[in-house]
Amino acid sequence: MRARSILFLMLFHFSIFSQNVSFNKVVIWGWKLHSHTHSYIHYAFYKTFKHLGYDTYWFDNNDTLDNFDFNNTLFITEGQVDQKIPLCETSYYVLHNCDPKKYHKLIENDHVLILTVYINDILTDGRHAGDMHKLTDYHYYSLRDYIFYMPWATDLLPHEIDEMKIHVQNNWGRPTNKKAGWIGTTTGGHWGPGDQITRFSKACSENGIEFEIKKNKSWPGAIEPKDNVEFIFNSYLAPALQCQWQVDHGYIPCRIFKNISYGQMGITNSATVYELFDKKIIYNKDEYQLLYNALEIKKSFTLQQQLELMDFVKEKHTYINRIQDILFVFSLLNNKKENI
Repeated sequence: MRARSILFLMLFHFSIFSQNVSFNKVVIWGWKLHSHTHSYIHYAFYKTFKHLGYDTYWFDNNDTLDNFDFNNTLFITEGQVDQKIPLCETSYYVLHNCDPKKYHKLIENDHVLILTVYINDILTDGRHAGDMHKLTDYHYYSLRDYIFYMPWATDLLPHEIDEMKIHVQNNWGRPTNKKAGWIGTTTGGHWGPGDQITRFSKACSENGIEFEIKKNKSWPGAIEPKDNVEFIFNSYLAPALQCQWQVDHGYIPCRIFKNISYGQMGITNSATVYELFDKKIIYNKDEYQLLYNALEIKKSFTLQQQLELMDFVKEKHTYINRIQDILFVFSLLNNKKENI
């Protein structure tokens, strides 16, 4: 498996170097683990770049780095935590929710890629009229606007999903707890009173199923990423519910990829997510009824169906896939005059 990772690394380097885009280290800047919900995205990037063999570091505004050489670096950051990020003309920047004015000189030199989550709106609102290119399903880019739209992914590496598949096979059909497992927040943002989680958990309660919530480490009851896997795996059900705004706009949550890669059948209230999985997961826009659908389908859901879903995530929705796509778009961006 390590040899396969080295092969990926060699292919990435060939693609990037051949397009005159070079870096010799990766820096994840901001949101140290458990400090914010976005920290789990930074964690996944950090973990995956290290797995691929890159010299990878994770800094934030509180680190003292006077003697660190930031030249020839690929930076990944987010707009709430980039106040002290070094700006180096030899380095490249993957930005999420950042103020582009801060990076204008780097943008002019094609050293910036603006990373934005995919929503269906981008296909109809005309922001990139005449310059929207499809990379693959739910992945689009505009070279003119330095932007790449993509969903997040599972934090498991492909070989870890293979290990989980063995874990699933060895435990298929075993008695499980009567809990619906949920990791993350259920309030704030677009969540509101009488929301989707409330309706689903009401149906759970009517069927003797506890809706158990595990939160980020900064809140009571949090668990580490490696323990999240076992928590979801040991749950009776693991829904990937979304608030109404996300459902309406076609946002794709990382939770659905994680839950499936951790060994659970997919459960969603989003038509977009349902379509992404070729309608092979459980869907109902009514969250209350969704629980009843899940209970019924679970009776006949097969090991083969579960393994196929896990393979789908392994092949298309890990951070290896996302990094490969980011580097590919960066290579196009570096030569955009020839590709627009």
